[in-house]
Amino acid sequence: MLGNRERDRRNHLTMPPSPLTFANFAGMESEGHAWRTLTWDDVAWLRNLTHCPSCSKHPGPRDALKALEYGVNALVISNHGGRQLDSCVTSVEMLPEIAAAVGDRCELYLDGGIRRGTDVLKALALGARAVLVARPALWGLAVDGSTA
Repeated sequence: MLGNRERDRRNHLTMPPSPLTFANFAGMESEGHAWRTLTWDDVAWLRNLTHCPSCSKHPGPRDALKALEYGVNALVISNHGGRQLDSCVTSVEMLPEIAAAVGDRCELYLDGGIRRGTDVLKALALGARAVLVARPALWGLAVDGSTA
């Protein structure tokens, strides 16, 4: 879904006329699979299948405690691209409240907004165990393409 970033409007960003598709899910409907919404029952089901640690992405402050109830071991604090909307709460803004709510019952990882080393230090100081960084890998691929 195209966001509503000021810089995209300023630069006249448009999407291609043909519909975008999810390549990884192509043909699923023809194989009898239907799109569905995941629920906490799905988390419980998955947790019963394995003793491996589990991680949930995008828990807001209320969902963080719910995830712990369902046995999640770590939380990725993310607003899933909420940067697309100017007034959205950022991941780092949610971090202190979630850290206070969960205490030391799980690890917290911050996703989004990490641009430099000082951002990492701020996230750690606010309660994150680590940060996730995708942009450096994407920038590397943009410069010289895939090595595969």
